[in-house]
Amino acid sequence: MANVSVVFDTYEKEYGTLYESLSNKVTNLIPTASPDKRKLLVNQAERELEELDEIISHMEIELQSLAQPVRTRLQVKLRMYKDEVKKFKKDMLKFSGQSERDQLLGRGGSHNIDVEVASMDQRTRLLQGTERLQDGSRRLDDARRLALETEAIGISTLEDLNRQREQIIRTRDTLGNADSFIAKSQGILKGMQQRIAASKLLTAGIIVTLVLIILLIIYLKWFR
Repeated sequence: MANVSVVFDTYEKEYGTLYESLSNKVTNLIPTASPDKRKLLVNQAERELEELDEIISHMEIELQSLAQPVRTRLQVKLRMYKDEVKKFKKDMLKFSGQSERDQLLGRGGSHNIDVEVASMDQRTRLLQGTERLQDGSRRLDDARRLALETEAIGISTLEDLNRQREQIIRTRDTLGNADSFIAKSQGILKGMQQRIAASKLLTAGIIVTLVLIILLIIYLKWFR
């Protein structure tokens, strides 16, 4: 696995986008909004906060599949994200209570505002569902591409191993032929050595025979 998880990096980008949106609502938009607008913004912020919780859960699951050094480094980030979400939750409790007080005092949204909020909620959820489906499709495509790449690497590795096996077999056959040739050569050399030894014995026998004949001739000529 790579030093940085592609999936974890994707979750971080999603977290960053939601964090910026939620931070802007909590820091700038909700405190200055009118009671009716505040209710709409609080609802949107609560949904984004739920999504942040969900993303953090996915990050925790992804960490379990990473190597220990990478996991340790990313756990520091994850703790920071959790602290940020915890702070957002405290802020949202305050804003939610303020929105409820507005409604009790009669300054809350009218029925039309409630319908508008519900409509906005539905549209937002549909958009979020579409985005999640698209994100899931992208991840499936990435996984399929990774599987194909892994398969191609596996096939290439098997082909290399097969070529190496054939080369080893050819080398073994060559060595076998060389051993056979050496054995034949040794047999030939042994036969030549035997013939040379026999030739030397024959030559020695002839020389001895000639010496004996010469000695016999000398004896017959001088002593008879």
